[in-house]
Amino acid sequence: MKTISIGPLKMIGIITLLLILLILLYLTRASDYRVVEIKDCQSGTRLSVYCEFSNPEDIVILPDERHLLISEFGAIVPLHSKHKPGSLSLFDTALERKKSLTISPGKNIWGEDSCHRDDLLFSPHGIDLKKRFDDRYQLAVINHMPRETIEMFEVLMDGDSWRLQWMGCLNTPRLGYFNDVALTREGSLFASHMYDRGTPFWRLALVSLIKTPTGFVYQWKKHTGFLKLQNSEGSFPNGVSISDDENSLFVNYVFNRRTAKLDIESSSVIGEHFSSGTPDNSFVDAEFLWVAAQDNSAADLMVFCGDPASQCSAPFTIYKLRQDDLSEVESFFFENTQMGLATVGVPLKNKLWLGTFRGDRIASFELDHKSIPDPLNLQLLTN
Repeated sequence: MKTISIGPLKMIGIITLLLILLILLYLTRASDYRVVEIKDCQSGTRLSVYCEFSNPEDIVILPDERHLLISEFGAIVPLHSKHKPGSLSLFDTALERKKSLTISPGKNIWGEDSCHRDDLLFSPHGIDLKKRFDDRYQLAVINHMPRETIEMFEVLMDGDSWRLQWMGCLNTPRLGYFNDVALTREGSLFASHMYDRGTPFWRLALVSLIKTPTGFVYQWKKHTGFLKLQNSEGSFPNGVSISDDENSLFVNYVFNRRTAKLDIESSSVIGEHFSSGTPDNSFVDAEFLWVAAQDNSAADLMVFCGDPASQCSAPFTIYKLRQDDLSEVESFFFENTQMGLATVGVPLKNKLWLGTFRGDRIASFELDHKSIPDPLNLQLLTN
């Protein structure tokens, strides 16, 4: 096997670049807020929390408007050293408890003929649910294990609960590294390509500062496969949602702190919203769009939330936007409360349900509650 040697001058250059990046990341951290350690599963005056999850990153509402289907996120590289298994689970909002979810194998009907699955090992990420033209409910799941795919399931009633049947999958393009997915009623979809698979951490850290494009949105149809959606480039594309009339696509760009509205037919940008933090997932709700944004930098995560076993209360904001022009209706800010780093907010029966990519809980709050302080009576970690 041929070995690659790195000269001393080149090694010094690499080390110097890494040190500069670390210094820049530290200097740009949002040091004007406090983070406290969460040590229990107690609800507060603003947030009610429900534990026994593992990184519940994305949420969809099931047709009975009682159950939530939750993607329990594994990991993405290079933000983690390797991919990890995750799971899909149910939460009963009436009983306020987590339920197991049965997943059964099926035939590859909604996917590509070339995509096969030998087991039911998953590492789910973004998810979307859509009622198809044939009145069946289709779930699409971004998946990182054992390889990069988008998995398709039919969502079926199971007594007073729900189950999933596998209905096929899609192999991602060669360098494709997907984050979120938005389905159409005919079964086609849009998926956000975050950045090229294999991108090293130092390059991602650099881009978080200079905010150059790292990815774009793919459109997939059965007869065309994956095609790049024009004018969808941005710095770390994340959440994607499609309007109910399927004329508009909403895309969140993490490093740009931007939500864009694209006209699907013309691929033109027809609206923008800029968050105070980094926007993650979005959720379409009639004429509104709910966007979850984390009010921290990458350095903040390393400084304040370095222990992966701990619960981090880093601040976040939930935005309610008008779909037509992405103007802001209202926002809900949280800090030092019972959950941090929210990735999604979905409205159901006058409550907003929240997920996170880092933690053991989901949360909810009453939508008639305004943003009033609710500090935790916990030991202060840092200021």
